[in-house]
Order: sequence, then structure tokens, then C-alpha cells
Amino acid sequence: MKKNKEIQNITKDKILEVSGMFFARHGYKGVSLSMIAEKVGIRKASLYYYFKNKEDLYFASVEKMYDELDSEISKLVIRDIDADKKMKGVISTYIDFSIKKEKFIRAVIQNFPSKKKQKKKFDNLVKKREVIIEKIKPVIRDCLKKKANGIDLGMMAYVIMGGINIIMEDIIYSGDKDIVNSRDIANKIFAIIVKK
Repeated sequence: MKKNKEIQNITKDKILEVSGMFFARHGYKGVSLSMIAEKVGIRKASLYYYFKNKEDLYFASVEKMYDELDSEISKLVIRDIDADKKMKGVISTYIDFSIKKEKFIRAVIQNFPSKKKQKKKFDNLVKKREVIIEKIKPVIRDCLKKKANGIDLGMMAYVIMGGINIIMEDIIYSGDKDIVNSRDIANKIFAIIVKK
């Protein structure tokens, strides 16, 4: 029985990984359950064992990506390092994650099946994003020191992440993701933030 559960977990993880990649590359409408099943190596009907429908699979795959990003950011923000290095690390981690997950940002922002129809699931994704933003805010505060007084740190975190999203979209579309130097980009963004 335990072995069956392990196989189920491995299969579900593979389904989420493949579907996340497909949704990011082709958008929600450009992906079929048949495509996912074929790539995973299972029958289409088997997907319904794990997910009620395509929308559930979509949201589960995006949630998994957010959870992975949260984990990577969490590891960094708890480290006992200089605030400037930590901020640069957060930025480069987000850039590296975007490259690794290809068009993660596009999948999250542009491809929601129906915000009204899936409001509860959409709201859950927003909460996951806000958890990440809450972890980044103290890093920004520590980095800016006295300059942080009166600044909406949440808004600053969204501006930073939004700027990275735009940069990454351009890099991914141009096909230059293999030559991206995330530390160089992080240093440039950091210089703008702290005006050093």
C-alpha cells in the first residue's frame, strides 16, 4: 500500500511539473489534457484521478510553482547575511526561478481561465504571492534603512517583482535566457532601488 502511495505522489508531481511547463509555454487555452498525459506517459483518464478538470490542474500547477518560489525565497531571507547581499540574492533568486520555470510569470499573470468562475482559487494564488511579498518586505526595509521611512514596502516589493517580470518576458521571448547573468541584473536593479 505504501509503495502505491509513493507512485501516486511521484505521478502527481510529474503531472504538475509537466502541466506547469505546458501552461507557461502555450497558455491555458493552448494546452490539452491529452498533451499532458502523453508527456507524463499516462492515459488521459488517469489525470482525473488526481484533478477534477483542466482548471483544477492549472491552478494546482501554478500553486506548486508559487510554493517552490516561496521555498527558495524563504531559504534566502532567513540567512544571516548583509542586507544588501540578501536583497541582491532575492532579486537574482527570482530571476533564476523565472528562467528555470521558463514563462512562469506569463502563466501566472496572463493565462487565468476565468477569474470570476474560479475566484476562490485565484484568491488562493494571490495569498501565496502575498506570502512571498511579506517575506521580501523586511529585506527591502533592512536594505533601505532610514530611506524606508514612509515608503510602502509592499508596493516597493511589487514594483521590483513587476520590473523583473518585464525584463524576464523580454529575455525569454528573445531566446537569450541561456546567457542571462542574474547577478548582473540583480546588481543593476539593486542600484536603482538604493540609488548607490
